[in-house]
Amino acid sequence: MRLLAVELDRFFSRRAIVLMLLGGLLLTALLVGTALWDTRPVTDAERAEAESQVATAAADPRLQREQQQCEQRPQDFFGPGASAEDCAGLAPRVEDFFPRNTLELARVVDNRGTVQIVMVTALLVLCGATFAGGDWHTGSLANQLLFRPRRGRVWVAKAGAVLVASTAAATVLVGGFWLALLVAAGARGIEVPSAAQSDIWWTSARGVALAVGAAVGGYALTMLLRNTVATLAVLFAYVVVGEALLLTLPIDQVSRFSLAQNVLAWVGDGRRVFDADVTCLPGLGGCEKAYVLGMGHAATYLGVLLVLTTLLSWAWFRRRDIG
Repeated sequence: MRLLAVELDRFFSRRAIVLMLLGGLLLTALLVGTALWDTRPVTDAERAEAESQVATAAADPRLQREQQQCEQRPQDFFGPGASAEDCAGLAPRVEDFFPRNTLELARVVDNRGTVQIVMVTALLVLCGATFAGGDWHTGSLANQLLFRPRRGRVWVAKAGAVLVASTAAATVLVGGFWLALLVAAGARGIEVPSAAQSDIWWTSARGVALAVGAAVGGYALTMLLRNTVATLAVLFAYVVVGEALLLTLPIDQVSRFSLAQNVLAWVGDGRRVFDADVTCLPGLGGCEKAYVLGMGHAATYLGVLLVLTTLLSWAWFRRRDIG
């Protein structure tokens, strides 16, 4: 426990890590600010303009004929079981003519919420890599092992520090993002449905888990390669070059092995992926060149990558010379 505390102190004593965490806080604040600005309440002048447009649209003879036809045959418009009351939805609403949307947190989950989680994940990968790379770059790791010669224990203590610190950082950043938006929604009198709230918290939990796993993975890879720049080069090659090469393979559902697609599938509880190589049999109508990449597959893919990297890093660190 004392060794873990020492490593935690070392983690937060690195200026680069502190600056990156502050940068993550500023970027999160920027995402919150833009979300609130883009969904700001309409002004009185904008509401008056929208009401004028509603009156003009309601007076359109084509719309009036469509409403009459709907009331006479609602099943033709809304399917079996529809009634004339359903036709009220065809009437223009003031909200439809507002110049911007209201704040809907369910919609934020799929856009800014996902962007923020990916941003935090990338940030914590850099933090984990910087923490490990600093010890190798300065040569302080050799001095640390003079006092703690059990290499496996040192590796685990450092990994534990990354785990604890990244969990705290990811929780603050992701939780702070949603807390700010929930407070803003309450201040504007916007009710958040229970289903949307559940989606927010589960997405946040998966986002924190992803960011923490990525931070530990970045640390483990750097302990293996002994250089932060080498870690970034490998990640760039895997994410950019590897993804491009992967898409050239004539294999159905090849995107199942894409890191980016699996990350998005994990965060979004599954993801519909377009795949031009999906085979459609002749004579079958409605064949869609897409498939669903499930969260379970994404968890397995990302988990295997993390476990293999950490085990290889830990085993190699125990046996290689520290020079």
